[in-house]
Amino acid sequence: MTAHLFSALGSLGRVFLRQRGGSVAPLLALALVPIIGAVGAAVDFSRASDVRAKLQAAMDAAVLAGAHDGTANWTQTALKVFTNQIPGNATVAAPSFTQDTDKIYQGQVNATIDTKLVGLLGFSSLNISVGAKAVAGDVPDDSCMLTLDLGQPLSHVSFSFGGSPNVNLKNCGLRSNTSLSCNGHSGGSSASIAGGTSSGCSAPQSNAKVLPDPFATVAVNIGKLCGALTPGATWVPGTLPAGLKTVSQPSYTEYHVCGDLTVSGTGYLTGAAPAADSVIVIENGRLIVANNASISALRTAIVLTGNNAYPSSIIFPNGNGKSATLTISPPTSVNDPWRGFSLYQDPALTNGVDNTWGPGANFFADGIVYLPRSNIVIHGNAASSNQQCTKMVANSFTSNGSVNLNFAQSQQSCTDLGVRKWSDVKVHLVQ
Repeated sequence: MTAHLFSALGSLGRVFLRQRGGSVAPLLALALVPIIGAVGAAVDFSRASDVRAKLQAAMDAAVLAGAHDGTANWTQTALKVFTNQIPGNATVAAPSFTQDTDKIYQGQVNATIDTKLVGLLGFSSLNISVGAKAVAGDVPDDSCMLTLDLGQPLSHVSFSFGGSPNVNLKNCGLRSNTSLSCNGHSGGSSASIAGGTSSGCSAPQSNAKVLPDPFATVAVNIGKLCGALTPGATWVPGTLPAGLKTVSQPSYTEYHVCGDLTVSGTGYLTGAAPAADSVIVIENGRLIVANNASISALRTAIVLTGNNAYPSSIIFPNGNGKSATLTISPPTSVNDPWRGFSLYQDPALTNGVDNTWGPGANFFADGIVYLPRSNIVIHGNAASSNQQCTKMVANSFTSNGSVNLNFAQSQQSCTDLGVRKWSDVKVHLVQ
């Protein structure tokens, strides 16, 4: 294009120079200066604009990659991405990458391009400078069920809807660190996110980031009193069982059961609807819900722990004509370390932690249900309780038969209960 412009301008000049009358030659000389300047500026600045756009895209990609890396080597990651994208028609200086006190990842680079036309006017090159900023932050994940599937490849299915389930997940989604499979039902969730593949599920998202265990560190709040004792206890609502060990904590009352805890009868375990928080710690044993029981544990965290020599699971009655209901809701005091947790299993437990519930099982839960090593198979009913805020973490989850699964997530209810969301790390450009 530049050669054609020079040729056209040269031809025009020769035509005018051949004219001898009047002051054509001097006028031509004066006219060519702004013409060449204007055309040259348009051409060279268009080239500069193109180079700048490419440099900006390269710098944006570089700081995003650096923020996503997030390690001490993030500048090397950013430099590698930038170097692979720089335009070849410019002289590009070494970029600089820094991070400020607000954890914002920044990049800056200068470049020059040689001019083609405006060089005739004394401008031999044009300078270009671009910069970009990116930030990495935790973004709350709105899924209400998460399967960790520890130690399994991404192709392993840890979330499976089979049979003919009735699934209604309100304002929340599903998330698997491996793969999701929806055969009997699409899940009906706002998103079905998988570290591997999401097959047959509603709003599928595959190849997502694998999330770390979000609540493992809460185990530091577990106190143990039983040692090797395992006598067990039966708890009927309103009557504290014999042998129960009671500890008064600053913001809640802690009850310790050594061995299996069987709950039977109907009503709130602690009597009337409690006005304060409680924590029931089951050491070296299981939680067993008796046939025809209808148990409520309001403002109560049930914690399963022990020395791993004994099974630790939740047992519902099984068989024709048998059924039971367990309704749980978490502590809500702001100073209670168990705030938001309705059921918590020590992540150190691996012996006898798998659960099969139903078909007569009715499990109604608000708050966080954390069973990180448990492979859950459900044949019964599972739903949110009154507050409509449930988040469940398991190793794997499978529905079989005519399951009813109705979890919900109201933002206000989650806030009121102190339910913490697990988070994903997102990066984005900032102005």
